[in-house]
Amino acid sequence: MSNQFLLSAAATAPRKILVLSDKITATQFISFGQAFGNPNAANGLEVQFEDTARSKDAMRRVFSEAAPDVLVLSRLTLQRGLYWAELARKAGIPSLYHIDDDLLCVPKSLGPEKYEAYNKPERLQNLRDNIEACDLLYVSTPALQEAMERNGITRPIIAGDVYCSIDPARIGTALPATGPVLGYMGTGGHAADLAQVSPAIARLMQDMPELQFEIFGTIEMPEPLRRFGDRVRHIQPIMSDYNAFLQRLCSLGWWVGIAPLEDNNFNRCKADTKWVEYSMAGLAVIAQDLPVYHRACSDGAGILASGVDSWYDAMSKTLRDRAVRLAMIEKAQQKLRTVYAHACLRRQVNDILDQATQIHASRLTAPVSS
Repeated sequence: MSNQFLLSAAATAPRKILVLSDKITATQFISFGQAFGNPNAANGLEVQFEDTARSKDAMRRVFSEAAPDVLVLSRLTLQRGLYWAELARKAGIPSLYHIDDDLLCVPKSLGPEKYEAYNKPERLQNLRDNIEACDLLYVSTPALQEAMERNGITRPIIAGDVYCSIDPARIGTALPATGPVLGYMGTGGHAADLAQVSPAIARLMQDMPELQFEIFGTIEMPEPLRRFGDRVRHIQPIMSDYNAFLQRLCSLGWWVGIAPLEDNNFNRCKADTKWVEYSMAGLAVIAQDLPVYHRACSDGAGILASGVDSWYDAMSKTLRDRAVRLAMIEKAQQKLRTVYAHACLRRQVNDILDQATQIHASRLTAPVSS
């Protein structure tokens, strides 16, 4: 898979980065593509994405044709990450590892398949080796930085302040709806998160006969909610195109988007992505009362909930009171413009690339296994 964005109209040549992953997903687009996709932005960066399912000959050819100034390994857990790092070292360019989850400590709550896949000893060792082969580890949150340090990572680690960012021009307005709609979007790995608030949703569905509940993504409808028949709906996921996913989310017309999250070490390392996406789509947000969402929901930009009764009260209040919803949405979207704009992420990424370059210049070279 190859996808390239030419992202600068600056007179000087843009800095080129090559982003590699086991599989290119929304993670890489959110972190390195989306914020730099405006051809009118003089951001001085050119980004090329590649997966790593290829031979060494093909890897050398890709590297040579891309001629990157910085190499990025993003969530790469294949052994060939070491060869990419060796190519960067031989070319005399900095390399950084990028990660947005604690993949060294994936819990069983993500499901048996993910748990087994991510906890294979060889995959864990590859992940550690790839991180240590790079000049710098770039993580999505300060909590994830602390986790990586606890996991014994020795490379310099820098945590981002912003993970998911938005284009202020694309901020949506709350869509009119014929009745109240409560929604959740997520993947199958979040089944345990949604299950913990399902009793509150079921109680609310009983108390509000006009209420609809919808889920969007690969996650399945919780069994306790299926009894509500056509009042619950599963919307098929959009996995291959992040922009199309955002457009679909904006079109759903939900009144409230929920972001429950189990309290465990893995989830505490996560970013506030759901709040960003919901708020951009014009939805009022109720999120788990965990540090992940504290900054996002502060100053009335969302409601924090913990426990079935707390979730029930928060959802009931927000769904029944239009003024409450509109005030939350207005405050959230103002925060998006000032804290979560693409320009903020561009500055962050460029600064981290600068730091990777400085670290590389001062780092003692060490042999890297091929």
